[in-house]
Amino acid sequence: MAGWRWCIRISPRSVEAASSLEDSRGQPRTHTRGEGPVGWASMKRLFLLLPLVALAGCKDPQDGVKVVISYGQFVPGCVRVTATDDASGDTRTTDVAVRGKKPEPNSQIVVGLLLPEKWGTAITVEANGYEALPKDDACVGNAVTNQRKGLSVPKGSTKDGKPAELTLLADARDEDGDGYVSNTAGGSDCDDKAGVGAGINPGATELCNGQDDNCDGNKDEDFAIGSECISPEGCPSVRTCNTSDPTTFACIATNVQYAWVDADRDQHGDKNQGQVVVCSATLPPDRLPLTSPHDDCNDSEASIHPQATEKCNTVDDDCDGDTDEGFGVGATCFETGVQCDGIQQCNATQDGVVCKPTGTVPTWYPDQDEDQHGKMDAGIVRCPKPDAGYITEGRDCDDGNPFIHGDARELCDGQDNNCNGTVDDGLNCAPTWAGQQVGEEADRTWYGLSVYGDGGVWIVGSDGGRAVKQPSETAFSVRPGACTGTSNTRTLFGVWSNSEGKAFIGGSEGLLLIQEPGSTDCTPRRPPNLDAGSGTIATTDLFGFANPSDPDDVQLYGVASDDDKGATFQWNGAVVGVPIIAASNSTFQGIHGISPEVMFAVGSFKNPEAGGARGQIFRYDPVTSSWGTPVEPPNTKGLNAVWVVNSKLAYAVGNAGAFLKWDGSVWATSPGPAAERLTGVIAFGSNSVYVTSEAGKVYRYENGNWQTYDLGASLYGINGTNPGDLWVIGVRGLAFHYPSWPAAPPPP
Repeated sequence: MAGWRWCIRISPRSVEAASSLEDSRGQPRTHTRGEGPVGWASMKRLFLLLPLVALAGCKDPQDGVKVVISYGQFVPGCVRVTATDDASGDTRTTDVAVRGKKPEPNSQIVVGLLLPEKWGTAITVEANGYEALPKDDACVGNAVTNQRKGLSVPKGSTKDGKPAELTLLADARDEDGDGYVSNTAGGSDCDDKAGVGAGINPGATELCNGQDDNCDGNKDEDFAIGSECISPEGCPSVRTCNTSDPTTFACIATNVQYAWVDADRDQHGDKNQGQVVVCSATLPPDRLPLTSPHDDCNDSEASIHPQATEKCNTVDDDCDGDTDEGFGVGATCFETGVQCDGIQQCNATQDGVVCKPTGTVPTWYPDQDEDQHGKMDAGIVRCPKPDAGYITEGRDCDDGNPFIHGDARELCDGQDNNCNGTVDDGLNCAPTWAGQQVGEEADRTWYGLSVYGDGGVWIVGSDGGRAVKQPSETAFSVRPGACTGTSNTRTLFGVWSNSEGKAFIGGSEGLLLIQEPGSTDCTPRRPPNLDAGSGTIATTDLFGFANPSDPDDVQLYGVASDDDKGATFQWNGAVVGVPIIAASNSTFQGIHGISPEVMFAVGSFKNPEAGGARGQIFRYDPVTSSWGTPVEPPNTKGLNAVWVVNSKLAYAVGNAGAFLKWDGSVWATSPGPAAERLTGVIAFGSNSVYVTSEAGKVYRYENGNWQTYDLGASLYGINGTNPGDLWVIGVRGLAFHYPSWPAAPPPP
């Protein structure tokens, strides 16, 4: 079956059309010249809109109609041609772009239509003209012209090459020739007057000219005429249309004049500034007319201008280019009060000179807690630095706590961290020691504690107990698996973890163990056990240092003890044998440091003949890789824990209330919190010390006093990152956190 086709041609004064009939073999068929102005078969430009119409089958030859749509002065933007089979009501439609292809008036469109075989002989053809150009190949808007005619197309009428012909008119009044019909004649053109309305129609661009160019009922709507604006001179005005360019608006100010700036009002204009705009008819007090002097070298001081008297004040008062001429300013000198070299400078009365230090004389503040903020009320003003413990930044209201100074972040610790006079400023908190049982074994005792990262915690204890709180979590996870020994489950006493949470653990029977937060058993272990020569000893504590660029590259230092002897060792964290160095009659309980150069181990020397045990403190020597000769502070019965704050401050605690302080050179006894067995210590500075006891107390030293917190259970370890993030562990599987049980990882 051959299909339905529209064949379209637009011509200025004549019509050319062609058929697209195909024979049954799909080959083109050429028809002979018709009777129109130009023959049917001579069309040179053919527009086929096949996708816009349905194809209908018919036997060859097809019957056809030549439809001519004429228009005059009004050139349609688009013409819609509709053919209808009168018998069946079947309809075919095509939209033809006109003005976009041939904008000249007085032209024609020729549409050749081939009738489907199923159509009858009576058809109706309708032509509608539209103002607007088509969108997406379709006419849009309302039709402004319409003509409809019927005709009869007998079957086989095209066989002789003379198709039926029909002429329709698509014309309307368009006096200004802009392609839009007057709104008085059914169109949308609001000004159709010849000569003056050509640029006014719905398709026009709105200009700033006081008229409605695009026929939307508004004038100059895109230019905000009458709104506030700033003129090119910087003066306030309102928008008007630009008479020289109607595509833009203008902003013209009145009462504009120019003047000299006279900011100090000494009647001399600022010579460093040129003319400035004044947006008023009257000059303000800080402006001068252009006839006034324009020679002021400093327009911020009324006493400085060419007619002023020169003073000794480091200022060119008379604007002659010289400063303090005649006073001898600039000679070198020495100021004994602040011990500074200086130069002669003008005195306070501006009539002579005095010796003043060159530059600013620094104020030095003591910084005992090494938080880079010195004690605010102890500054020394002088050029040379008093000693190594002084810095130039003050604003520290507590030089014994590095978490308190003028730039500190406020912590929930019951203290004024940022020195603004308010405790726990803006935190809305009530700090307390909050405890929970970790794990299901209520008879377990936790002995070792280590913190890592941003909120990570490891604890270890009896019956091989190991638990970890990862930084992203709020609860502890007890790691499975028993750490069995030769006879029963081993007790774990010491733990140290790197920044990634890998834990290195020591315990009874010489156990050394490596654990990850996700470990599922008590491995890997270091074989064989630590041995002091006769039987095994317990690793009582571990401390280590990690390579900042590789957390797994660690160097661990450990201490160990049994009833009457002890040992020390070094371990690189690998699962290999670890040699020990035995210490006769010396037992070890704790170890801590800030570096191998500043690291201490504490314990006891057991000598029944000399009255029992006494405390010992060892300092590590990295040059010889040994712990050297111990210090034995008097009247101590044994030491259990040590904490190094910095290179000049450390603390140790022990039995019978022993409390010792190191000042960078000497260990000495200090007033302690209570005469009981003290088991753990952590300090952030000389005014921020925390101690635990076997009697279940946490003692906090602040402002010369010990505060007591009774947690009701024996405590054996304390650690943390700051006074607002502290952990304590002890019996009955209990762990405590200050200032509350963390609902989220603590801040750094």
